[in-house]
Amino acid sequence: MSSRFPLSFLICLLQFAAAAFASSSIHTHVLQDVLKAVSAKHKWDSNHVRVTQLDVGKVSFGTSQGYQFRFGLSTDNFTLKFADQVATWYKFTTPFPDLPSLLHRLTSFPLLHTLNLQGPFALRVDALHQLSLSLPMNVSYTGLKHILVGKGITVEVRGAREISLFYSYDYDQQMNGSAMCSGGKNDLWSFLHSTCMALIPIRISGSASLVAYRARNPYAYIATTLISEDAVELLPEKCYHSHMFRKRGWPIDSLSLRLSMFEKVLRSLLDRKILQAQHFGLLKANIKASAVVKFRLELERDIRNVALNRTVPDWRTRPSFERYWFEILARVEENRLKPLLIKEVKPFIESVSASWASLMSNMSYTKLRPLFLPPEPLTLDVKW
Repeated sequence: MSSRFPLSFLICLLQFAAAAFASSSIHTHVLQDVLKAVSAKHKWDSNHVRVTQLDVGKVSFGTSQGYQFRFGLSTDNFTLKFADQVATWYKFTTPFPDLPSLLHRLTSFPLLHTLNLQGPFALRVDALHQLSLSLPMNVSYTGLKHILVGKGITVEVRGAREISLFYSYDYDQQMNGSAMCSGGKNDLWSFLHSTCMALIPIRISGSASLVAYRARNPYAYIATTLISEDAVELLPEKCYHSHMFRKRGWPIDSLSLRLSMFEKVLRSLLDRKILQAQHFGLLKANIKASAVVKFRLELERDIRNVALNRTVPDWRTRPSFERYWFEILARVEENRLKPLLIKEVKPFIESVSASWASLMSNMSYTKLRPLFLPPEPLTLDVKW
């Protein structure tokens, strides 16, 4: 019986070690980009760093909207990125067993806030989803893939994951005499006949629901034309001849705000004459909702083959490992974490303190058991 106990204890110990190693391997795969970023920041070898502690139940998550602009300035291409801060952090009431399960759940979580699009524009949805459209007078459409929106019509987009649009600064000069209202219709782009304007193409990802209304009178009737089973045209009140060659604003207000900020920065960096001489080409704007997580983790670094910056006395044993705590802010991308912010923190050690008087208030010192010292002499080596 006594020989079985050590064997069973050894088996349990090996199972626990295997489970801990498997958990660390899973976390290391998911946190691969985080470990590389931490190692690069502190000039470590990422192969010598592993995750030792990560409480999945304490991981906080939220939603952030990211803005990305790609545009051409003469022969050069530029990319500009903005990101909104997470307004509210949440936690799941039922914790997930591991980090990959949590990230898999969060991939279907983020949705864009409600966005207002100002016509005219051509709206498409990705191949995997469809759109639903609600109009005044209880008119609705479902299963749409393509919507053409005229000037003076506002469309609210709810439940989209991503919105992309392509805009050329030459759109306002593309319309010539052949595209005037006297021209004939041509398939889906027959909408040019009713608007007399070039349409800005907008693409939506996700099964979004749309609500359309006229900007001046939200309850006014909107005339429609069903082009095909999955395409509908929202007609404007009239054809706007005088606005053909007028420069139009962006259909999304949040994009206009961020581009105006960039224009101020660009004007402060470049000379006015140089800026006017440049030619702006095609521009692509993208708005995407992303899940963002915030958590703390402990990393262990193998320093057995690393030269330490500090000097270690000869009488001390040289440490083999070092442990650090970090606070991570990362974006979820395809079941991986892309680090946004990394901050080293001191470990929080929980402790409970109580005064000696409160512990001994109801106890008499006569009831304490006596303490007997060993017969050998006790040397304290105190220098007076």
